[in-house]
Amino acid sequence: MDGKYLWKAFGYVWKQGKWWLVLSVILSTTVGCSPFLTLWVAKEIINEVTRFIQGDTKEYLVLFWLLIGQFMLTLSMSAITNIREYFDKRMECTLDYEVQQLILEKTSAVSIIRFDLPDFHNHLQRISGGGARLLSPIRSVIDMVQSGFNLFSYAAFLLVIDWRLVIVSLLAAIPFYYIQAKLGQSRYALHVAQSSVAREAEYYKYLLQDRRSVKEIRLFGLASLFRARWAERFWKNAKEQLNLERKQQKAEVGMEGFSALFYMGMAVILIWLARTAKMGIGEFIAIIQAIQGTQGTFTRMSMLLAKLYEEKLFLKDFYQFFEHEELQLPSKERKQQFPSPIQKGITFENVSFRYIGGEHDVLENISFHVNYKEKIAIVGQNGSGKTTLMKCLMGLYPLSHGQIMIDGRSIRDIDETQLRNNLTVIFQDFIRYDLSVKENIAIGNIAEMDYMDKVKQAARLSGADSFVQQLPQGYETYLGRMFVDGEDLSGGQWQKIALARALFRESQVIILDEPTAALDPIAEMDIFNKFKLLSENKIAIFISHRLAAARMADRIIVMKEGKIVEIGTHEQLMALGQEYFQMYQMQAQWFSSEKGEREVVGWRN
Repeated sequence: MDGKYLWKAFGYVWKQGKWWLVLSVILSTTVGCSPFLTLWVAKEIINEVTRFIQGDTKEYLVLFWLLIGQFMLTLSMSAITNIREYFDKRMECTLDYEVQQLILEKTSAVSIIRFDLPDFHNHLQRISGGGARLLSPIRSVIDMVQSGFNLFSYAAFLLVIDWRLVIVSLLAAIPFYYIQAKLGQSRYALHVAQSSVAREAEYYKYLLQDRRSVKEIRLFGLASLFRARWAERFWKNAKEQLNLERKQQKAEVGMEGFSALFYMGMAVILIWLARTAKMGIGEFIAIIQAIQGTQGTFTRMSMLLAKLYEEKLFLKDFYQFFEHEELQLPSKERKQQFPSPIQKGITFENVSFRYIGGEHDVLENISFHVNYKEKIAIVGQNGSGKTTLMKCLMGLYPLSHGQIMIDGRSIRDIDETQLRNNLTVIFQDFIRYDLSVKENIAIGNIAEMDYMDKVKQAARLSGADSFVQQLPQGYETYLGRMFVDGEDLSGGQWQKIALARALFRESQVIILDEPTAALDPIAEMDIFNKFKLLSENKIAIFISHRLAAARMADRIIVMKEGKIVEIGTHEQLMALGQEYFQMYQMQAQWFSSEKGEREVVGWRN
């Protein structure tokens, strides 16, 4: 496999912590060179003890200093190992922050359209793990350097005895590496294959534990269903992992058997050497330890190489997430300023849009013009493309064809920050942040978050100030109960908070994308009346299923299956007697039926 991603990881780690990399190499080299000295000291201690027991010597001093040397050597290696572990953890924390920051920056910059693709979320889950995952291959390389020095030390010791011991030890390591490499490849392939099912299992687990979903789950009795689905996906992945684990354990049993045969062969060679050459007990034991150490080092190196292979697959996946051409921001520089103030309006010219991998256009040849200060209502059935069109206007979705212009300037050429600052939208699923009232409003323009007077002014204009004043800590009251025991607001109150958030931004274009769908008609009309009043000197676009609210607009755009089928005022569209007329009549009959039922109930009572 191409090692360019490993080199990129080295470069990144070097940039974040040169001191750690240099220190790790020095400490690992020191530990790696220790076996030769450890074996020599152990050999001399055993020989000295043997001579002392046999009565060949009465000197304690040499044995005493050898024991002191062994104690100092053991203490030094332990200290070095623990020092390295501490600095590894410290570097891991640093990298964890930097890597998570890098991922968050990229996901904040990626095109919104990518969030609609399951592959994007699967890829994002696979590269999670923070600094530990990125640091792991670097650690493996450094550990291999240490093992290399270990091997050199053992080989040097064995070479002094007999060169054939080194050759046999080397040959014995080849099957270990091959098997470990295959297992590492299988482990990562399984990790990639399971990412989609793992996300599904995590989703059901999230639903069962989330405060916002627990009410509906209890009411509809969904807990057992979701637990069953979670269990099914959990055990599907677990069984696949256990199957791989079973193969790994079988392979390791085979390797242990091979290792036992290897030691038998080495024992025969050692017995032959003991008979043909003069060898003390210390030398014999030291050779046994050296052979075991060599074999253990080879085994460790083969496991590290296999692990490195697996980690290189992760690095490839990690860097390809950032290299993906569709994740990159447009290379073209956006230098045009947003018109201030808007004079001509907004023009949609043959706008078409198709999702990545889609077979047909979601929007098809959309063309219309919105004049300055004009109020436009966009209506249509679910799936007609209303929200998608607004996302294209805000630059969240890239156009497949055509262009959108503001005062004749294409939004592709307008500075992205200025474009976003001058377009404010309240979506149907606007976020109810578990933050204070002040923060929930002020995040509409974080540059002015500390301007309390402006926050209160936006709340007064939206109608939120009246109930905020009744809260325990006023604008400092925490909303939601995720982190602290905060206050819960009603749907209508949250709508007013969201409207205040939009007003706080002071943009030239305001968009309401069905944010009142969950409200009753009276509360919805109250919101729309405030919206119309507050957007008096702005371009206003609102999307609503309820056509009664659309009557407040200067013009109404009717969409169907990604196309504009009608444009006009309420009176003009009713006179046409087509799509808008039919939708309006259906809603009018529904309200009339509901009114009649209320009158019958009242008469009966």
